[in-house]
Amino acid sequence: MLVIGAGLAGSLAALALAERGAGVELLDPGQGFSATGLSYGGVPWWAGHPGPLDSLMATAPAAWRQLEQRHGPLGWSPCSLRLHWSEAEAAGADDQVFRDRASASCGSSSLDQTLALVESLARRHLGPDQVERLDASPASGVRRVLRLGYGRIDSRQLSLALPLALERAGVRRRRGRCGLLRAGALPAQQVVLAAGAGCRALWPALPDRLRVSWAGVLRLDDGPLSRELLNSSALTQPNDILMPLVAQRQGLEQRADQLERPEWIVDAGLAPWGEGLLLGQSSLIRPGTSCGAPPQTAALELELRRALGRIDPRLEQVPACFEQVPVSFCSSGPPLVGPVAGAPGLWLFAGLSSPFALAPALAELLAEALSGEPRALERLPGATTEASPGWG
Repeated sequence: MLVIGAGLAGSLAALALAERGAGVELLDPGQGFSATGLSYGGVPWWAGHPGPLDSLMATAPAAWRQLEQRHGPLGWSPCSLRLHWSEAEAAGADDQVFRDRASASCGSSSLDQTLALVESLARRHLGPDQVERLDASPASGVRRVLRLGYGRIDSRQLSLALPLALERAGVRRRRGRCGLLRAGALPAQQVVLAAGAGCRALWPALPDRLRVSWAGVLRLDDGPLSRELLNSSALTQPNDILMPLVAQRQGLEQRADQLERPEWIVDAGLAPWGEGLLLGQSSLIRPGTSCGAPPQTAALELELRRALGRIDPRLEQVPACFEQVPVSFCSSGPPLVGPVAGAPGLWLFAGLSSPFALAPALAELLAEALSGEPRALERLPGATTEASPGWG
């Protein structure tokens, strides 16, 4: 079996297949940072809306612990998610701009409704002591924080550990690029296309809802400075992830099908990354399904730093490098996981909007389906009527 793409989805699929005795080759393009390597690594295991994917997401903590038992440390740790908002946002909860942002992000029309929705999702799985509203420091533009029990994968540690885990599992890892795939002439008996933003270049006939954004973060490699920032922060703790209560990225992704011109947003947050930190998140989406060239960085970085400065003035001038990577997502519906119609032997594993919560369980299901277990095929979200007719 050939797995194309050595990010989170491809690597976990290759491990799951190898554990079932398959001979697996993993094709790794090996070009700088990947979407996996620059991710916050958040595991929102309690945040799925009721349905089959919610059940799969809820298994994520146990799935990551089991993966580490079999393959060694991969960066998993329990943590808290701290969602921040300001007095200005609270006071402006009835303003049209805030209502539009909240509605796009959470399907809610006010700050109170957004808080209630997030807390109700969390309380299905979390105890009372894991859902807590906090006051922040008056020195910051942030005045309120919602702390939630959470989990994270240190994406820096994961990027270093996965190649070793794959080698120990017997996966043959090869660096290189793949050309356009053709039905009836696949390079292996079974091929899993898990190349993220590169999937459409290899198989153009994919559903239009598989889209690409350019995601940007500030990467701070300075360990002592990172520890100083975390230890003196009034907003977060050293192992926690900080994000805005009303994040704009999800809303932009949901509007992707309606875009007539490129749009971009920034969200102010941070997450540990090895000894350093990842700061903020920018997202740029263009109309259509093409990835396009990397956007110019100056305006994105400037606005991202300004947003970070509003939660902690030190972050606006921090000596960090702005990095951008293309990221695949589905603008609507479930991720695309299953066989590609019209191309026997070709499977797709892409468009996961909560990859660190969904990828472990979906990789296991995909490996079971590839091994010929029909019940696993029925449980794959992209394997039945919703997605398959548009493939191939």
